[in-house]
Amino acid sequence: MLWLDSDITYTQVPGWLGNTTRDLKLSVIRHFQTNDDTRYPVIFWFAGGGWMDTDHNVHLPNLVDFARHGYIVVGVEYRDSNKVQFPGQLEDAKAAIRYIRANAERFQADPNRFVAMGESAGGHMASMLGVTNGLKQFDKGFNLEYSSNIQAAVPFYGVVDPLTAKEGSISNDFDFVYRNLLGAEPEDAPELDSAANPLSYVNSNTVPFLILHGTEDVVVPIKDSECLYEKLVKNEVPAELYEINGASHMDVKFMQPEVFKIVLTFLEKHLN
Repeated sequence: MLWLDSDITYTQVPGWLGNTTRDLKLSVIRHFQTNDDTRYPVIFWFAGGGWMDTDHNVHLPNLVDFARHGYIVVGVEYRDSNKVQFPGQLEDAKAAIRYIRANAERFQADPNRFVAMGESAGGHMASMLGVTNGLKQFDKGFNLEYSSNIQAAVPFYGVVDPLTAKEGSISNDFDFVYRNLLGAEPEDAPELDSAANPLSYVNSNTVPFLILHGTEDVVVPIKDSECLYEKLVKNEVPAELYEINGASHMDVKFMQPEVFKIVLTFLEKHLN
């Protein structure tokens, strides 16, 4: 049996024009409370939306299968680029991870088996979390005595380098999202672009990666995922890349049982 704890405040951030306080929420699919000490691995899910609009609950029905296979699933709200520029989104994500780790007993969470997973802009978030373990400059807010480290990353068609994503996109309808995220055009601000690029951070603390991307994606170029995979392999980080034949951006093909099986197999290998 599964429970849903919906819209739990995990941190507070500046609100309207910086003059008020705003709650950030997360929702948790967890297991029926028993009297034993069972702890479950946790998948943190970050929805996409071009850093412009997101809903931390919208994908939860599609992720229930992970809960049925023994995971806790946490849908995380993070601020969009109308409210804060990068790295504010990453700071929010790390605050959510610290919150669950601080409340691990309440949510039956195993703090040693945390996974970041997301799609598109949320895939960028998952990748950034996967390469920034131990980098304290991104830890802001509450529960700072707890780690924001994760143990595995699973980006679905995630943005990697904002510049190459913008230049390589066949569709230019979304070019503005990178300017909004960084506060400048990526080609005009190499330092800002590098700061938001997971490739800049790959190191010995980088976690295992499972990367999924569609061959027909015209929004985020598949080359971005291939570059990430190559950088990980070059640095001897465990990594797998699956290119889903015929899949476009945000394609239903990514929510099929065959893909879930790939994810579960990968997580079983690297979390146990």
